[in-house]
Amino acid sequence: MKRLLGASLLAVAAVGCGSASHSTAPTSAANPSPAPSTPRARPVSHLVSPLRLPLVRSRILPGYLLVADRNNNRVLLLAPDKRIVWQLDGLRQPDDAFFTPGFRSVITNEEFNDTLSEISLATKKTIWTYGHAGVAGSGGGYLDAPDDAYRIGGGITSVADIKNCRIVQLRPNRSILRVLGGNCRHDPPRGFASPNGDTPLPDGGLLVTEIGGWIDRIDRAGRLVWSIRSPVSYPSDAQLLPNGHLLVSGFTTPGRVIEMTTSGRVVWSFGSSSGVDRLDRPSLAIRLPNGLVAINDDWRHRVILVDPKTSRIVWQYGHTDVASSQVGYLSKPDGMDFLPASPGRHAAFSAAAPATSRAAAAPATAKVIRVGSLPAVASRVAAVALPDGRIVVLGGLVAGSSSRQVLLGTPEHLRPAGSLPSPTHDAAAVLLGKSVLLFGGGEAVSAPYVFRVDPGTGSARRLHPLDEPLSDLGAAAVAGHVYLVGGYTGTTFASAILRVGRNDRTTTVARLPAGVRYAGVASLGPSLYVAGGVTPAGTSDAIYRVDLAAHRVVRIGTLPTPVAHAPLVAARGSLWLVGGEGSRDILRIDPRTGTSVVAARLPKALPNAAAVALPNGRVIVIGGDGSNAVWAVDPAA
Repeated sequence: MKRLLGASLLAVAAVGCGSASHSTAPTSAANPSPAPSTPRARPVSHLVSPLRLPLVRSRILPGYLLVADRNNNRVLLLAPDKRIVWQLDGLRQPDDAFFTPGFRSVITNEEFNDTLSEISLATKKTIWTYGHAGVAGSGGGYLDAPDDAYRIGGGITSVADIKNCRIVQLRPNRSILRVLGGNCRHDPPRGFASPNGDTPLPDGGLLVTEIGGWIDRIDRAGRLVWSIRSPVSYPSDAQLLPNGHLLVSGFTTPGRVIEMTTSGRVVWSFGSSSGVDRLDRPSLAIRLPNGLVAINDDWRHRVILVDPKTSRIVWQYGHTDVASSQVGYLSKPDGMDFLPASPGRHAAFSAAAPATSRAAAAPATAKVIRVGSLPAVASRVAAVALPDGRIVVLGGLVAGSSSRQVLLGTPEHLRPAGSLPSPTHDAAAVLLGKSVLLFGGGEAVSAPYVFRVDPGTGSARRLHPLDEPLSDLGAAAVAGHVYLVGGYTGTTFASAILRVGRNDRTTTVARLPAGVRYAGVASLGPSLYVAGGVTPAGTSDAIYRVDLAAHRVVRIGTLPTPVAHAPLVAARGSLWLVGGEGSRDILRIDPRTGTSVVAARLPKALPNAAAVALPNGRVIVIGGDGSNAVWAVDPAA
């Protein structure tokens, strides 16, 4: 939230507004709606191409910073050397500006104009709008002080509608998909005390910030996970950090930015009562991949980067306390987003790789054909191939909620065969002997599940749980042992490669340079391979070989662009990385050299699909965001 609403509105919010006629009940687990995960860590190739932006090598700003320069009615894209590399004029006090998935466009909310807009980066033309300019309302097609509009995937737009005390999610055709809240009292998800932020989360949920002094975590089904009091009286746009802490701006004079635990303990704070470090109504703070914190210091007309280790300002755009539209100046900057753009990516994954490890220029040679359909659109499923050419598909997100489904059959004919003991998604499956084992996943939170599935009948039973919850992981079998790679514990990005032993007890056999989620994981011969994924520093472009005998992880190559949410499979002596966030490429990776080539292209970008290799070497791609398709890729074609 970037508008100072005044004591009168806050007082009303504190005592409650009563029921609003436009209120819609939150979606229940029985009637879920899709809420794809946040596109916070995304590859950059689509933006660099249409705008022809150069790669950058800055240790301070490792990419480009998008700034909503509200009172100058414009949005700027700033390079580390403070050049304006892209500018959009003619807006009406844009309160925020966020990239959409794939970096092809920017979505802005004009809080004082009661509208949202999506604008093409390449053409600067308006693609999509919602709301009536200058006319506040609560009915269909109307908003009242919209804030923090995010495109959260699947074409869905989520926005905090402040004065209507609700979170609105819109379909691409501008119809309302879901409304949370509507009552102007703190009673999430039925009511919010003037919500000014709705930050998307990796699990598909939202982090809602209330001007009334609360921060709420809502799961993807619209249910409350937790709600905590903010240590700052006027919290703005809380962000969830990889360590599970929250980064919150205090929109006060003087203001401050804090890092806090979910128990309310402040572990870091920036902002003084006077001098250069004094903040005046800072509206948003985000942590960059290198650990620096970017802060919109709205009423001092600047954007600053702060090193939390020293609490010193290390970079600034705008002249302190001077509002202007001239080059180098800002006037109440009120929103920002970050575009990572460096060839080496981030320190945790910056080990030097040979120049030959980049993708070779080669035409796609493998053919992709659709061979079947799932019973319903499903993403984040786990799958394994059986020796007889059949496939087992487990769990996943179906209609926006975790599923208990067990599908069994050939790629052309996958049908329900059983049910898991609990619904789950973002789990990992392996074939061990004559059984299929499913590890981890969860619903609103990570879970320690271990299920055994009979591939003959589809029946499933629960086994002894893992030592700790784990979702977003990869798994593979090598020499009769199951290995789990990376994932998310519910609070931490996991870096361990775990061997699963008796009673599902795990032993750490090696560690990746940094924790990683949503990476591609596969086994080939005696080794494991890990490609891409999301790290605390951002999306990775690294390809690793895990030498299980030597307990050693070696970087062998670099992907053409960073990618996550892409499955990795081994077929015919090569590794195949399929799709991913913003990508339709299928890469063939040489496991000896790390060299990758584009071997095939999917009809569209496909994140969160599953992939398996059949005994005949065919690669089968299953589901993905917004898809019920089953595709076949013939490596020999």
